[in-house]
Amino acid sequence: MLTFTTLSMPIAGPGPTNGLPILDAGGARPVSDEDWVVLGGRTGYVDRYPTVLPYDAQDSYDRHVETRDLRVAVLENDRLRATFLLELGGRLWTLYDKVAGRELLYQPDVLMHGNLALRQAWFSGGVEWNLGFTGHWPLTSSPVSAGRVAGPEGTDVLRMWAYERMLGLVWRIDAWLPDGAEDLYVRVVLDNPYDRTVPVYWWSTIAVPQVQGGRVLLPATRAVSSGYGDLSVVDVTPDRLDPASQLYASDLFADLDGLEEPWVAAVDAQGLGMQQTSTARLRGRKLFVWGTAQGGETWQRWLGGNGRYCEIQAGLGPTQLHHLPLAPGETWTWTEAYGPSAFSGTYGKQPPRPTKVAEADKALSRIQEAPVSVRATADGWGALAVAAGDLPAGPATPFPAETLGATQRPWLAVLGGQALTGPAAPVAGPGWRARLDEAPPSPERDLHLGYLMLARGKVRKARKHWRSSIAGAPSAEAYRALGLTSTDPDERADHLAQAVALDANPSLLVEYATAALAAGRAADVAERLHGYDKEGPRAGRFGLLLAEAFVALGRLDDAAAILDSHLVVPDIREGAGTFTEVWTALETARGTSRPLPAEYDFRMRPEG
Repeated sequence: MLTFTTLSMPIAGPGPTNGLPILDAGGARPVSDEDWVVLGGRTGYVDRYPTVLPYDAQDSYDRHVETRDLRVAVLENDRLRATFLLELGGRLWTLYDKVAGRELLYQPDVLMHGNLALRQAWFSGGVEWNLGFTGHWPLTSSPVSAGRVAGPEGTDVLRMWAYERMLGLVWRIDAWLPDGAEDLYVRVVLDNPYDRTVPVYWWSTIAVPQVQGGRVLLPATRAVSSGYGDLSVVDVTPDRLDPASQLYASDLFADLDGLEEPWVAAVDAQGLGMQQTSTARLRGRKLFVWGTAQGGETWQRWLGGNGRYCEIQAGLGPTQLHHLPLAPGETWTWTEAYGPSAFSGTYGKQPPRPTKVAEADKALSRIQEAPVSVRATADGWGALAVAAGDLPAGPATPFPAETLGATQRPWLAVLGGQALTGPAAPVAGPGWRARLDEAPPSPERDLHLGYLMLARGKVRKARKHWRSSIAGAPSAEAYRALGLTSTDPDERADHLAQAVALDANPSLLVEYATAALAAGRAADVAERLHGYDKEGPRAGRFGLLLAEAFVALGRLDDAAAILDSHLVVPDIREGAGTFTEVWTALETARGTSRPLPAEYDFRMRPEG
């Protein structure tokens, strides 16, 4: 049975986007030559795109919790009930075992957003469907389209889809829960309609409760271990599969290439838990733990949970540093199965409980092109891609023209042969450079040609376009782009200062202050941030930047007053050592050695 309804829940964020295009990799970890040696070489893999363009950041969230009704889709049979969050990336939020009377997934007490995704806003819990590049995907906290498809065996299928603009691909899931089935089946379809190869990354990220005596089951003897900076190949021993015994945050990647049904499971001390299996294409499996050190504990509380969780994951590549080439005209599909596990003893290459994932894959393949009855729609970017001819229209994943809105209007004008004028969100896709080249000249055209160049790593050409844009009409956007792509600290700060003079966006002020501190301009930062708004979503970040400036200026009592005020920075970044660095600098300058307060300890490693 499939129903569309609402779910009332406590939530903070994700808040509006900031309107500033992300001109870097969104915090994703670069892969070094040394890394590739550990990983066994690059052969068969491709580089990801260098930026998160055309997206802007979702950084305007705070930690104010309110109860809201969220749109959800619910699949249910006599054994399981699955709930999907349609406003938040289609995440599988709950998978309830009706027979045993227990929830199989982890949910925090409050759905609390933090800075962990490519666009910043991310929340813990459930099963997240990551398409894109290394990191949590751009639509993880955005609405997706959803509808009903007449499925196999007379049961309805939930179809969810969205246009992912970095890759220009349609993200698509068909979820099915047949009568009597012990597993929820999820089939993914990735189709490349273009004449260019697209770098593809997919990881299904499954949050499960972390309990004393629990363990992860994984059919591998060797794996790649990552501890936020270091990579090594290790033996898969029982202690590494005991999440509650890990001291620091880490990833453990197992390549199950060659298994007919790759799988991973997590169980408690009694052997009760859940398992995830798939058809062969989804070959990678991973265990992520926050660790029991202070930093990991802080992060789990920060993300709204009094309980503790770890993640078991399933991906297309051997690790999350790998990106695979999806060739022109090629379509990849696979099916995943999610269900309960009751296990004791030892295990081999087969899942603890047999599944019918191969049969489900065949059944769902027969409705791959079936039309969908639309029940929820997302934004208008997919409709723009269809209108431009970049994306084929089809009843299986429709992007109705009525979803086009004010955000797409400037680009519809370009399609009609008009000049690009006024504010416009960036675009991506194979045809937009040619369309802008043919469009009438304007400063806005040069600005966006620069974005398109940068998105493919052509920094010098991008900067040339932005200078041309400024010559036509100075803009905060063009000055910002020149600043953020400069390798000279003073030039970077100068250009961002010019941008701030033209735009009062608080996120832009954060970028300027960060660059100015790096350029040794603490006095200017202190002057600009004096009397900052202490109530807005960026207030905590302003406070931390001001404390850093005060330390640099020797105003140690002023810095201490900020840091002793239990400062809250909603957008503190996963893996960032900002609190540690500012606190250590203050203590060093004062000649004291107070330990970093627990509330400021977000370190993923002891040296972080």
